[in-house]
Amino acid sequence: MPCLPFPLFPPWRVPQNDTVSVMNTSIKSPPHPLAVLLLAAGESARFGGRKQLADINGSPMICHAMEALRPVVAEADLFVVLGAFQDEIAPAINAPAHIITNDNWASGMGSSIAAGMAEIQHHGSYDGVLIALCDQVRLGRADYDKLIAAFNGQTIVAARHDDGFGVPAIFPAHMFKLLAVLNGQAGARKVLNGAHHEVIGVDLPNAADDIDTQDDLIAMCAQST
Repeated sequence: MPCLPFPLFPPWRVPQNDTVSVMNTSIKSPPHPLAVLLLAAGESARFGGRKQLADINGSPMICHAMEALRPVVAEADLFVVLGAFQDEIAPAINAPAHIITNDNWASGMGSSIAAGMAEIQHHGSYDGVLIALCDQVRLGRADYDKLIAAFNGQTIVAARHDDGFGVPAIFPAHMFKLLAVLNGQAGARKVLNGAHHEVIGVDLPNAADDIDTQDDLIAMCAQST
């Protein structure tokens, strides 16, 4: 992952006069129409707040995440959930997406998934939803393409981690109602690692790294220089 030396800007501040380029890479229509749900509602307490605006190679983290997803999803099918600091984060998004506000963000990631799914179910017909996190900044098109290639329209596909399955993950449409009533901190992990659902695991080494603290960001930037 390319990353500018840290800190060029305070990690909670959008770089001045920064513009985020929108990729023009052609999007291949997947065999199973997908919505993409990008979760970015947390308060980032361990980071010190406003992690979504941390500088990643000249772009706010949330824009970096959206740009990584753009080659695999049409603009009309990208849904972004905001919560904490939404009034500061929303203006930094300068690429098309459905912006969803989760007023219940403090209750955990599950509520953000539920808020996103409520909106997705009002927009068109999808065979599945790809759920991604804002802070898995190493993920790119090749990673998401691997997930999509493994999706058969009926079975969950998820990144295989050392401690079980996790996001990014694709859930088939028959699970939308379950996702729409999630709550709490566990998010989708309880569903992915429960005994009631078959999961196709995909090895995505880039999904193992996320940005929880400013030290994580410093270390990741140092690795890429």
